[in-house]
Amino acid sequence: MLTQHSSCRVKFEEDSLQTIRDRLQTLATNVDEYTATLDKLADTKKAAQRELDEAQDGIKALQTELEGLQEELEEKTAALDEVKRTASKASKALDKALKDIAIKNDEIEKLASERAGIYRKCRLEEIDLPLEDGNLDNVPMEGVRDEVYRENHMDVDDDENVTQKAKQVQDYGLQVDFSLLEPDEQEDGSADAGAEFDNSIAKLNADIERMAPNMKAMDRLDEVQSKLAATEKEAEQARKDSKKARDEFNDVKRLRCEMFNQAFTHISGCIDKVYKDLTKGKAAPMGGVAYLSLEDNEEPYNGGIKYHAMPPMKRFRDMEQLSGGEKTVAALALLFAIHSYQPSPFFVLDEVDAALDNTNVAKIANYIRSQASDVFQFIVISLKGSLYERGNSLVGIYRDQDVNSSRTLTLELTQYDN
Repeated sequence: MLTQHSSCRVKFEEDSLQTIRDRLQTLATNVDEYTATLDKLADTKKAAQRELDEAQDGIKALQTELEGLQEELEEKTAALDEVKRTASKASKALDKALKDIAIKNDEIEKLASERAGIYRKCRLEEIDLPLEDGNLDNVPMEGVRDEVYRENHMDVDDDENVTQKAKQVQDYGLQVDFSLLEPDEQEDGSADAGAEFDNSIAKLNADIERMAPNMKAMDRLDEVQSKLAATEKEAEQARKDSKKARDEFNDVKRLRCEMFNQAFTHISGCIDKVYKDLTKGKAAPMGGVAYLSLEDNEEPYNGGIKYHAMPPMKRFRDMEQLSGGEKTVAALALLFAIHSYQPSPFFVLDEVDAALDNTNVAKIANYIRSQASDVFQFIVISLKGSLYERGNSLVGIYRDQDVNSSRTLTLELTQYDN
């Protein structure tokens, strides 16, 4: 009995020992596997650490480059502001100089007209005017009115040419010889010197009146003086008309610039928002960037307007390098921004979705639905169901073979909204 018990105990211990050995073998195998896995993870960790270090170095380099670019941008901005201030000062100085030139031109025309009157009077009264060049016979007694009118109705934008041609007509090729005057009289252009000459002329005229007058010449003088007065009156009116036309032209030019700037300010202010609404999505919640810039800030309507559009998650590129769909979205953003300035009651779009994928078609459709109202309707021509299925009503065109003509079908979609 005792022997049997001992035998059972020994067998039990042997089985237990074998179980422990098997378990140890399994644990040893697991330890080897875990050790290999741990080595792989350590290698992966080292590689990841190297990549992390390289990325951090790259970030530091980019931060340094960004700081340098920001400093350069600030310097460029300051220089640009200085150039704008200088250009503004130069523009104001130019405007003042042009106004002064216009005033001087008017004075020159008036003095030239007075001098021409003196020439005609000398010819009529046969006064021997000392001349270095020319002859009083070149001074016309008739046709002066047409000449003055023609010179004062030239293009108001060509003031310099008008002044030069007016001098040529009123000089008549004459050059007065002032050598008979005393040197101090030649240099003295004061009002007192002019008054002294007027007194001398008045005395000479009194002496002439005491002489036997030529009545025929006096009658002719009265007639010519009457014509001269009428001509000078018309010339003065022509100068006023010319000045009025020039002022009206400047007013129209100023109004044109104001209206252009008003429209450009509105459109450039809202085009970025419109472009963002057309391009934003889950992947790019902020959308793209779009803006306008003028090539000529002084007279913007004489230069071009540059349109820049950068789709979301893409670097800046010229408009010509955008894809067909990207160009279409940019063009629609510009079109909607222009329309927002002075909106019309309806808007017609003819297959604008031809180059767009379904995602962009859905964005365009959502934008159109958000902008449509009772006072602003969209008429959209499309062959894509993803666009026209979002309309309020459909109009279909088909060919009726029986009558060899086109017919239309209409379907109200609002009845299916629920």
